[in-house]
Amino acid sequence: MALKILLITDTSSRADQLRQLLSSAGHLPCCLPEGSDPFRAIRHEKPDLVVVCVQPEQAAPLAVEHRVHSLEGTRTIPAILISERLKLETELLHIFDFIPWPLDVARLLEAVAAVAQRGSRPVQRVTLGDAEYQLFSSHIAAATGLQFETRNRSALERGLNKRMAVLHLDDCGEYLDYLRRYGESRHELQKLLQYLTVGETYFFRYPAHFQALKERLASVARSGQPIRIWSAGCSTGEEPYSIAISIVEAFPDWRERDIQIIATDINHQSLSRARKGVYTQWSLRTTPPDYQQRYFRRAGEGFAIREEIKSLVSFHHLNLSASCQGEFCQELHDLDAIFCRNVLIYFSPEAAQEMVNAFAERLSAGGQLFLGHAESLFQRGPLLELERHRDSFFYVRREAATAEAAHVTLHPQVRPETLRQAEPALDSATPLPFAQPAATAVFAQPAAPKASAEPPVTPAELQAVQGQPASVSSLDNLETARRLFDAERLDEAFDLLQTVLAEFPTETGALILKGFILQAKGRFEEALDTCCKVIGINDLLPDAYFLKGVVLDACGRLAEAADEYRKALLLDHDFVMPRYHMGRLHLKLGRVQEAAREIRNSIRILARQAEDALIPYSGGLSTTGCLEHLQQALAHDGITGINSIGLKT
Repeated sequence: MALKILLITDTSSRADQLRQLLSSAGHLPCCLPEGSDPFRAIRHEKPDLVVVCVQPEQAAPLAVEHRVHSLEGTRTIPAILISERLKLETELLHIFDFIPWPLDVARLLEAVAAVAQRGSRPVQRVTLGDAEYQLFSSHIAAATGLQFETRNRSALERGLNKRMAVLHLDDCGEYLDYLRRYGESRHELQKLLQYLTVGETYFFRYPAHFQALKERLASVARSGQPIRIWSAGCSTGEEPYSIAISIVEAFPDWRERDIQIIATDINHQSLSRARKGVYTQWSLRTTPPDYQQRYFRRAGEGFAIREEIKSLVSFHHLNLSASCQGEFCQELHDLDAIFCRNVLIYFSPEAAQEMVNAFAERLSAGGQLFLGHAESLFQRGPLLELERHRDSFFYVRREAATAEAAHVTLHPQVRPETLRQAEPALDSATPLPFAQPAATAVFAQPAAPKASAEPPVTPAELQAVQGQPASVSSLDNLETARRLFDAERLDEAFDLLQTVLAEFPTETGALILKGFILQAKGRFEEALDTCCKVIGINDLLPDAYFLKGVVLDACGRLAEAADEYRKALLLDHDFVMPRYHMGRLHLKLGRVQEAAREIRNSIRILARQAEDALIPYSGGLSTTGCLEHLQQALAHDGITGINSIGLKT
């Protein structure tokens, strides 16, 4: 099929070379007249393909997605970009192909032939079958370490559809072949990852983390030592720039200090945006007004980070699942802090644990590791100690001697084989619930919550809502809040729950979920108050006793926590999370055989459930995901493996 091709070039020599080459291949090239509006020409000429070969600074606006309208409907005209600026290939994701200059003739002709074969009409959205989903997720996991469990299936499907639409492919098998063939040579895997790993972020997300960082930096202000901080998974830059602002706020003499913030991400497009440092008002929605005035300047409709802040941050491409090869890797040691928030959720439990251990090794004594809220609840290493700070928590690198002593204290005279030989029988006579993996006996404990200040619901309050069904919108909001909670978007989930409770103040499902969010934020007294209110409404809800156990366990009140977990299991013997948590509580107390028994019991319960069923209060994990966690914990060679690999709450 001969294609009508519009050539957009800025030199006559390149125009002549391309025209001759494409004509020889049997196509119909025409050059854009000098001074003409390219977009008007596209609408008027309605070509089958646009080939752009201009100076790099002009390439991006000219290689945008081209749509034309006709009697046959709207169609997208594919564009091929030819440029010597290689990084444009991973930044301009909507172009059909990128051809390096000096011109790779064979690749250009191959790309043009592909356009002729596939046509330029938009392809239909595809839905992955189970077998196709497994093939794609396995390929991506093998290449990058990133995991796409059942709960992330829709995100994977969206990313595949976007890349397939750009390439005008409508067959999953054909795209998988393309991905396998050109994943490295044409950066197709990287292009796909751009759609899979972009997450919403904004300045000073989880403000308690930045306050904790400022307090640590203030404590070492007199040392005069270099300050080194790593933002691992920096996305579009809001996090490392927030770190930089926090440092400037902590040190009036910051210009005289040796400060280096190393920011890394797997997503080239995100890194490009981060280096530009221009953001919308939405990204600054939680930034204090005085910070906006001091550290940003207006840039059109957006806000640009000031150069003195940008100078503190260097951005680099890095896949956390691969070895670090760049020169910047030499600086990733003796770090004061590492931020790796909402990144580990993309990796398998084993890979995530290895990363946590590697982070710990790169921290200086007393250095801080900040993870996402749910991640903080299941990741731990022998060198790390959990520390709570107001509405959040983080890890601190122990001194080596302290870490060794802590390991001995936790597991005196226990051998790995002891766990594997533990009793396998399902013990229903004395079910011992689980404790949240938040604070062990060797960790600094937060103050215990006070007695509940909020009285149980009165009979009059109960009567006012008794028999009153929740509205459809409220039920939808509650379900949405659950999904937001599983995705760690705690503030959004909390706000949505508040709207539900404003209409139905005794909706126990909303109250329990609210309690878990309060607990995740470290607001234990409020969480306990909420829990007591639920029990006052209905004292036969196992979820309420599980929540109460989680709060008490987080405060180190292990005996009381065990009592609450036990109540939850007496009401629902197959409630996996309290059973699993009780096994962790046993492990904290050195009761390895009891811990192994409960983990095995949890596995047996899960084995009877559907593979894709979501496990309540597990952080959105499916049955399969939970089983993987439990089996890996049980089979781990060392006791620390069970103490450090767990489920999200």
